[in-house]
Amino acid sequence: MKNDFKKIYWTIVIIWGTLASICSLLYAVFFENPSLSQLFWNLSYWTVVIFVIISIVSALGFALGFIIKGFMDNPKNQMKIIIAFALMVILLVVTYLLASGTDIPVELFEKTGSNYENSKLIGGSLYAVYVLMVGVIIAALYSEIAKKLK
Repeated sequence: MKNDFKKIYWTIVIIWGTLASICSLLYAVFFENPSLSQLFWNLSYWTVVIFVIISIVSALGFALGFIIKGFMDNPKNQMKIIIAFALMVILLVVTYLLASGTDIPVELFEKTGSNYENSKLIGGSLYAVYVLMVGVIIAALYSEIAKKLK
């Protein structure tokens, strides 16, 4: 049963991906004809959007399934995952709150069609990346030093 599901899944994915590729090529071929090119562009675009949504939903579903199964088998290890996730959310909230969002001139906001909230979100995300990058460097250094000391 499991192998049958895999075969069906991969058959659908290959056919759908092939059709999307063909539509992308046809978009390029019929670029001069606006109605046909728009049709092929829409088919290609929505195929990608649907694949991304399916991927996100299935990844979240599998992760949630593993967490629930893990709680039943070994709740102590799963609490570490939940704590790490909570710390990540806290990091994102704190960096968002620390970002000023006003370090960009108003003229640039008007020119790009952006606003204060977008600037604050981008700044907070950058701060979070910086904090995570420093954390990775510290963890790597700690790991190497601990290996050398053993």
